[in-house]
Amino acid sequence: MIAGTCLLFVSAFARPNVDVSSDLMEQGWEHITFDDKHPNRFASCGDGCVEVRTDDSVSMIGKEFATDPLKKPVLSWEWRIENRVAISDLSVKGEDDRAVALYVTFPYDPQTATFFEKMMRPLVEMARGVNAPSRALSYVWGGFGNTGDMIESPFFGAVNAMIICRNAEAPVGEWLSEKFDVIADHKRAFGSIPVKVAHILIAADSDDTGGMNRASVRKIMFRAR
Repeated sequence: MIAGTCLLFVSAFARPNVDVSSDLMEQGWEHITFDDKHPNRFASCGDGCVEVRTDDSVSMIGKEFATDPLKKPVLSWEWRIENRVAISDLSVKGEDDRAVALYVTFPYDPQTATFFEKMMRPLVEMARGVNAPSRALSYVWGGFGNTGDMIESPFFGAVNAMIICRNAEAPVGEWLSEKFDVIADHKRAFGSIPVKVAHILIAADSDDTGGMNRASVRKIMFRAR
């Protein structure tokens, strides 16, 4: 994979959509793949529902999801998985598989940007435009950690904070509801309050354990407290 959320959007969003159903593409979802990695398969599973099948593979889909978190800071959704998650360690490269994850990205903020973000920003804007995102929160269902734990991504570093929603003890085969305050999580992760959300991404990762799973995510929305 590539070292930095900024670079992820440079290289990945520019690639053609493969293994993504046409109806998802029509809804604005774009496929994000990684060099030398087999991609997941994404399909619609109903109105506002996305299914991801992962089989020794890793990739994401993303779409613009502009919203004002100051007015609607609470992110909620429902998800389920078909098989038990493999035991993994999200903090270690090569051991960081997860059954499914929901990412929230935020626009670049020069006032709070790190040195690395500022250094890479010209390249990012050249490839993706001035509105390309920078930091991300990822809400993860994987075989690691305790609910509520926050972990720095081993690939993306300080610009991507991972929050454990569900672990290997969570039930499978049934819909589970999630609700998180993105303002509180952003402040906890990055020490600042976001003024805008840029994208939502859905991912699964099974290339390290060689596992297989099917996850579905639906009813993604932001609302007031």
